[in-house]
Amino acid sequence: MTVKVLIIYPTDPLGPKVGGAETFLKGFIKNAPEDFDVAFIGISSDRQKRPPKKWIKLKLGNREFNFLALFFEKDENKKTTIPLSLRFTLALRLSPINISNKLLVFNRIEPTILYRSAKCPKVAIIHSDVQKQTERGGSEVLWSKFPRLYFIFEKLIITSMDHVYTVSNNSLEFYRSKYPERKKMFSFLPTWADTDIFYPKDEPKFSIRSNLLSLNNDLPIDEKWILFVGRLQKVKAPIRLIDTFMEYYRKDTTACLIIIGEGNLREAMVLHVKKMKMENKVFFLGNVSQETLALFYRGSDVLLLTSNFEGMPMCVLEALGCGLPVISTNVGEVKRVVKNEFSGEVVESVSPKIISQSIEKVLSNPDIYSKDNCIKAISEYTPQKVLKPVYGTVRKLYRERCTVK
Repeated sequence: MTVKVLIIYPTDPLGPKVGGAETFLKGFIKNAPEDFDVAFIGISSDRQKRPPKKWIKLKLGNREFNFLALFFEKDENKKTTIPLSLRFTLALRLSPINISNKLLVFNRIEPTILYRSAKCPKVAIIHSDVQKQTERGGSEVLWSKFPRLYFIFEKLIITSMDHVYTVSNNSLEFYRSKYPERKKMFSFLPTWADTDIFYPKDEPKFSIRSNLLSLNNDLPIDEKWILFVGRLQKVKAPIRLIDTFMEYYRKDTTACLIIIGEGNLREAMVLHVKKMKMENKVFFLGNVSQETLALFYRGSDVLLLTSNFEGMPMCVLEALGCGLPVISTNVGEVKRVVKNEFSGEVVESVSPKIISQSIEKVLSNPDIYSKDNCIKAISEYTPQKVLKPVYGTVRKLYRERCTVK
């Protein structure tokens, strides 16, 4: 029996968007079992290759899937006055979509309102700490300005789902306590590192870095590389990131900060760097392909994450998968894989000065935070292991709820 899965999410699966939800969906499609027939409704970041309002065939890895873009979005990494999720939901409402005999997968709650009464099975994946994301001032998410409205809206949605996965244990406990009569419907879903892309190599860092100079000739090959990967938005605390680097730089001037990603706060970050006259030490590289990102992980000395909150950030697992130790604030599920004095350091404080002390500790003790330790830390977090129970749930729901013609 063929399991027909329809993913509904406002992103371009072949576009440059950086984020855990996007990486999850790519992995879900790429590793889907042979009996899964996957279709995806999203948006396009390339009008010529992925024209809007036209079903086309796309490929991730060796896996083909059908794709429909509802509209063109030039840069989905940047927040807009009217949130992308709301514009996508409206476009979805105005588009004739056949959902019969399909299981629906959602990675944002807004579009689910259109299918609340649909009889087909529905699965939702929550990619953040819901309570922290909806706190006032906690993020750029529009719902943080209207938390009460969010939870009213959420209740309408959650009660219409057949299963809900969350990458945050805090969110899992929150949902199970809020909906005790349906607690079995909620499951924790860890993230993973794609081992086809993010794996270690026995190649000197100097050689790896030399190959990356095509992106920026000013990158200093002989200095310590402190790497950041992610959206340049409030949730990631990017100004704190720069201030933390500055604290460390005061002790060690043979270091630079490499920033990969885009977002609304890039201009503010650039101005902050200029104010401190550190343009020759902080490098903004924008978005890069996953293959290039893997090279940066292998060529760097440490990954630095100073976020306000997270779910289970994929950049952490990707870095560890390439043998790169991680320093992070104590957010989300990072402690599952970042083990102090083994694969990195989790810092309880958000003080740049204190976080910088962990940078010093990790960079001064490469033998403790070895490549082998980093790889061991994520041995259980491969897409095959993580997604196996998800595929099982999808298949079970489809067999129980869908009529195969």
